Amino acid sequence: MVALYITSMGAAGKTAFCAGIGRKLLDRGIKVGFVIPVQLFETSNADGYDDAAFIKEIFELTESSEQLCPIRLSQRELWRSLTDEVADFTQKLKQVYRKISRGKDVVIMEGFGNLDVDKISALACYTIAETLEARVIIVLRYSSTLDVSKIVQIGKKLGQQLLGVVINLVPKSKMETVRQELTALFNEAGIKVLGILPEVRSLLGVSIGELAKILDGEVLTSPENTDDIVENIMLGAMTLDSGVEYFARKTNKAAVIRGERPDMQLAALETSTKCLIITNNVKPLPPVISQAEEKHVPIILVKQDASAAIAGIEEALTKAHFRYSQKLQKFEELLDCYFDFKAFYSELGLKA
Repeated sequence: MVALYITSMGAAGKTAFCAGIGRKLLDRGIKVGFVIPVQLFETSNADGYDDAAFIKEIFELTESSEQLCPIRLSQRELWRSLTDEVADFTQKLKQVYRKISRGKDVVIMEGFGNLDVDKISALACYTIAETLEARVIIVLRYSSTLDVSKIVQIGKKLGQQLLGVVINLVPKSKMETVRQELTALFNEAGIKVLGILPEVRSLLGVSIGELAKILDGEVLTSPENTDDIVENIMLGAMTLDSGVEYFARKTNKAAVIRGERPDMQLAALETSTKCLIITNNVKPLPPVISQAEEKHVPIILVKQDASAAIAGIEEALTKAHFRYSQKLQKFEELLDCYFDFKAFYSELGLKA
């Protein structure tokens, strides 16, 4: 039995990594379990259960989402549990793990994501890893200011339990630099870099349905395509000229256009547009609706003006989650290309 604890420095794609690695193990015929061993209930309750429900579905697990998030504590309660010498917390962890691991070869545990800034997250990582004899992978979000020394300190405390790090969301222009410079720094510290994954726009996108929800908009056409992912945003150009050339600059976009500009709406539909967002509650003209229906492009009618709609979309993009089959498939492709499965399997005692 292998216990694998996945933690991260900030929002680095931890859930995506759990899902992608788990699917790869399942494809090899390995029986995989999943659990979020401890969750803080001051944070968004829905997010934890939604992530668990997503993993439950793709791993085809029999446990309920609640069973996959078994221990829910306040921050104060967790701190007391981690610092108290009473063994109640570790015993509960062991009980949870025994239930989840029954009949499994590997159990993937999704940990906290504030390892570098939150003492509680770091202490939880050390405690859970030690209690359950888990191997740890730290997922890092690339930044030009990434502090390797902090990760090295954490690595020293974890010792042999640290399996390695994964550097995620690296701009393609920085891939070679990261491969040479950061890998060398980690290697010098005895920390293995298991993967360097490039930033991919489609993994950072948001669904049309989510945009409609956050903007409180009405979907006028092609509701069956509202699960499609939007990667870019464009604001309709304030010009009398044709907008086809302008809108052709970006693909897979949401085009935010004033309701009084049917010419720009039609121009956007001539290019790679995932959806039209029509502002000021001005319903588009029949030719626009007809063209959108022909191209199966959803039109979202919103009450806000263009600037307010853009602000809402930007907010949605910052909160975009991973729970889409299209994103999972793309992430698995990234793992195939950029993750060191040979080293991963070897460290876990699995055949490569």
